[in-house]
Amino acid sequence: MKRVSTSCAMVALFTWVFSCSSAPAPEEPSERTVARGLTTPRKLLPFVALADGRVLAAGGHDGSRTLASCEVYDPETGEWRATGALRTARRNHAAVALTDGRVLVVGGTYSASFGALASAEVYDPATGRWTAVADMAEARNDPAAVLLPDGRVLVAGGFDVDRHPVRSAELFEPATGRWTRTGAPTSARGGAQTGVVLASGKVLFVSGLQAELYDPASGQWTKAGPVGGAAGTHRSGHTVTRLPDGRVLVVGGTTSRAAATAELYDPASGEWLLAKAPGTPREGHGAWVEEGGDGRVRVRVVGGFHVMSGALASVESYDVASDTWSAEPALGTARRGAGLVRLPDGAVLVVGGSNDLEGTLATSERYAPGVCLPLTCEAAGRVCGAVPDGCGGTLECGPCAVESRCGPEGCGVERAMFDPELRAPRCDGVEQGCTSGTLLTGRGRLGPESNAPNTLWGSCEDGDGGKHERDEALDGLRVVTVEGGTLAPGKTVRVEATVWAYTDPGENRLDLYFAADARNPAWTYLATLTPSRPGVQVLSATFVLPGGALQAVRGVFRYAGSAEPCPGGVFDDVDDLVFATR
Repeated sequence: MKRVSTSCAMVALFTWVFSCSSAPAPEEPSERTVARGLTTPRKLLPFVALADGRVLAAGGHDGSRTLASCEVYDPETGEWRATGALRTARRNHAAVALTDGRVLVVGGTYSASFGALASAEVYDPATGRWTAVADMAEARNDPAAVLLPDGRVLVAGGFDVDRHPVRSAELFEPATGRWTRTGAPTSARGGAQTGVVLASGKVLFVSGLQAELYDPASGQWTKAGPVGGAAGTHRSGHTVTRLPDGRVLVVGGTTSRAAATAELYDPASGEWLLAKAPGTPREGHGAWVEEGGDGRVRVRVVGGFHVMSGALASVESYDVASDTWSAEPALGTARRGAGLVRLPDGAVLVVGGSNDLEGTLATSERYAPGVCLPLTCEAAGRVCGAVPDGCGGTLECGPCAVESRCGPEGCGVERAMFDPELRAPRCDGVEQGCTSGTLLTGRGRLGPESNAPNTLWGSCEDGDGGKHERDEALDGLRVVTVEGGTLAPGKTVRVEATVWAYTDPGENRLDLYFAADARNPAWTYLATLTPSRPGVQVLSATFVLPGGALQAVRGVFRYAGSAEPCPGGVFDDVDDLVFATR
């Protein structure tokens, strides 16, 4: 029987990152202190410095729902206070401070699994109120936005309601509150802070595989350097920082190559050059540039995430003149996707974000180099084992190993229960392994599969083509440590997937992924495996567990097509398994 496979692309959303132009550092660096916390935990939002020195936090996500609430930070009191709410709850949106002091917020989404917004609104700091302006021509989730020298706002790219890239751009005129179309980029653009205005007035956008330049005078886009830049890699979850000499520094990202590299773009020559690699690979971090009293220019990168370490508290600085990196005092709390805003006294407010231990954060801290405050085990995101304290020492967070218990699946392997909130099988005990048992048997309505689709938040539906026990199905997932002991970050584990292959198994593929944070999954590709025969069999691959207290693996058993976390084919079965680590 010959079959035709259909699929729809799934595009991962970029993590919000921050970059800003230079500002003088204080003459006497002050000690890092903890600022009063947000009134609500927040992530996936922009934080905007207002003209009067205050900081606006608008919308975002509190770990369970998208927010419309907003609050303002007053640096004189160190406190956050509520202000007028957005007219539309949103996350993954972009915000730009206009030349008249107001703030424009555009796009975003209202859901973890779907949706994109075309709406836009403006905040008036004098009244604390939001006013709706005209909708954009296209809905855009996680668009790139930048203030042009003439006061207009350029919004480009993002993703539509089906998670497909939006390859268009439009301009907002603050005087009229209207939008007009402009030239379209040739590559996918995304990430609220991935564009910077150059000295020439052109705008450099760096995301995806191809950097591009936008010319406000002509409305046209041109390629900026080769595909993949100097590092030859796709970038998302990175920082883009303009240096005082006009060059642009790009650091980190989601791929292993991007996370471990930095590169410089020179507008004068149009060339990309590799910079010295940072000491810590990271994504979802923040960055700012400083001109010190010694005349040297440094870019500090803070926090973020790495698949092998989880959320990070570490800070390091890049010396532009010497092309070197140096370790700096760590943050008080590990933070992924935190907001950074330069305060009037030169310090930086580090606010919100998330980590593996505490989830979405309400805390904020004022960071200025000078005094190193050692981390706690909780702030480092670890509750056992040895971990650097951020100041050159080591924290001892207690033993990780505990004795495994024996249960229905054998000694040390826990059988998962269905979690109605996460909508996937979940093991809560920290054992040697976790198995889905019979929860995943079948595919969608074929079988049927219990609690289908068994993907986190119901984010990926199964195909409904074919018959049970003849056509493709992913019937079980199991995660177990290779060398014994309990599931813990740094341990090598084996993922075992029980699959039911088609009569022509050469057309089937099993793609495996893992995520360090099951509540906010960013899927990392592990392997693609091919069944050796028709019918039931077990395929497996190994990987090292990253940092994270509640992790997940995803199996995608598909007919033809290519590796994607959610391919959408009519014969495809996608399932997740959630498990705790210690």
